[in-house]
Amino acid sequence: MNQTLRDIKGPLSLHSRAGFYLLLGILLTAAAWYLWQYYLSKRKKAKAALPAKRAHEIAYERLDALRRKDLVGQGRIKEYYSEISDIIRRYIEDRFSLKAPEMTTEEFLYYAVGAAAAAAAAQLALHKARLKEFLTACDLVKFARHEPLADEMSMIFDAAKNFVDETKEESVLP
Repeated sequence: MNQTLRDIKGPLSLHSRAGFYLLLGILLTAAAWYLWQYYLSKRKKAKAALPAKRAHEIAYERLDALRRKDLVGQGRIKEYYSEISDIIRRYIEDRFSLKAPEMTTEEFLYYAVGAAAAAAAAQLALHKARLKEFLTACDLVKFARHEPLADEMSMIFDAAKNFVDETKEESVLP
């Protein structure tokens, strides 16, 4: 075994290119961050420039989308009633600032109509009987396995649309 010791190598030199690549990486990262921030600010401005939709406009769109799904034609009655109930509850939440989707029908009717000081309660009180009838009909199908007739399903859609028509916020012209 012939082992010979070799002399140590000198220090490695850093190529001048390594510093250049490091600086280039930092500059590219900073440029990407700046462009991303610029893109986000433009997006926020564009979103702010769009007029917000009113609660009844959103409800009409959702009702139209529900009609196009043709859940009744597909025999998905429970899903149809769940969606139409959800549309009206979300409309009430958006229009009157009441947390309708998280409440049971009884809780909602008690809270919405019982809050006499609120302006929303006054308008909802006018429609309490029809709203109670609508929500109860939906609950019967969703939870009690009631099988509605074809005309009942058509009437429930009309009732939802009429409720939105009668409670929508009228636009005020300047």
